[in-house]
Amino acid sequence: MNKKTILYLGNFSFPLGNAAGKRVYANGKLLSDIGYQVVFIGTREYEESKNLLLTKKNYDNFIYYEFKYPASSIEWLQYRDTFNQLQSLLSSTGLESNLAAIIYYGSPRISLFNKLLIKYCKSRNIKVISDCVDWLTVNTRNPIFNIIKWADTTYQKKYVNKQADGVIAISSYLSNYYVKSGKRTLILPPLSPEENYSLKNERSRLDSKKIISYAGNPFRKNQQVKDVKKLKDRLDKAITLLSKVKDEGVCFQFNIYGHTKDDFLKALPSHSIYLKNLGDSIVFHGYKNNSEVVKNICDSDFTILIRDVNRDSSAGFPTKVSESISCGTPVITTRTSDLDSYICDGENGFFLEAVNDEKNVLKLCEILRLDSRIIENMKEDCKENNYFFYKRYQEITEEFFIEIMRNDK
Repeated sequence: MNKKTILYLGNFSFPLGNAAGKRVYANGKLLSDIGYQVVFIGTREYEESKNLLLTKKNYDNFIYYEFKYPASSIEWLQYRDTFNQLQSLLSSTGLESNLAAIIYYGSPRISLFNKLLIKYCKSRNIKVISDCVDWLTVNTRNPIFNIIKWADTTYQKKYVNKQADGVIAISSYLSNYYVKSGKRTLILPPLSPEENYSLKNERSRLDSKKIISYAGNPFRKNQQVKDVKKLKDRLDKAITLLSKVKDEGVCFQFNIYGHTKDDFLKALPSHSIYLKNLGDSIVFHGYKNNSEVVKNICDSDFTILIRDVNRDSSAGFPTKVSESISCGTPVITTRTSDLDSYICDGENGFFLEAVNDEKNVLKLCEILRLDSRIIENMKEDCKENNYFFYKRYQEITEEFFIEIMRNDK
């Protein structure tokens, strides 16, 4: 008997093109393990629109297709054309007759696309599930765009998602919100498709210099940051704290992947004083491919991620944390989202205070003066107790889908 199919579609670059692509890839492996065939439709930048059928590819035994990523505001609004492409593909490939459920991650166009999708699924007795991973505040320099984006986001979070049969939530904050509306929910943090990355540490830990790493894009390139409090990742604060740590005589190297030094100074020119003070203790590596970043995180003693506590950080979940733990590298971070449920202070990471910089400097000094053997033990703990390995979530995922697939609501 053929396995029933789950279609996973939305605004992601499958399989490893971005954090969204990595999330749905790991979730796909989880769904495959509980007995479903999983097909993906993500988005990718193309110069010209292609017939969706012609974008078919295969990765790790998963078939996937790609909508053209919208290159203009007009293309974002063409949700009906995109939906018609989807219907055509489902009909011509025979997928429609075997669909058990469709999971949507965001939307390949404005959220009215998802409204059409839900209507389509309801009329064919196909379950529809939202994979909800954030509730972001819109802060761009274009006030008209801000209004439109706010309206679209609000419509999807407060109305469309509540019409789905269930919600896969990345955090308890989002789960609690939809449970209050009577929705079945499943909490899945960003999962790893690997139990741990089997990369061998290539550097000696006999020296006293600790390696700390950050990988990401906390701000737009070639734009000056007007308000650091609106940054999702407070890389600026990490640099300020580490500059003060260096003043205490602590030896370390802070590696930054994703931006060059010039990129950083264009965004935050006022921080040149901290970069000058850090000197060769900070190294900007610019953009590197995913495999190289993973290798360097594996070789690091710690990664660092500082975020302010607000709705954005409470509703989401930092993929950087799950990736670091999966690499066997403990995390230095602030208490946001559900991190308390996954990080034990002193065992697989450390927590900093959200607002007490003086206390944070003292704690960072203690962390970066730890004996290398203690850090090795922490790295082993990350590998042995990887809370983000997808197979750990098989039982609760299976229970969720059994409930969803029942005819009763």
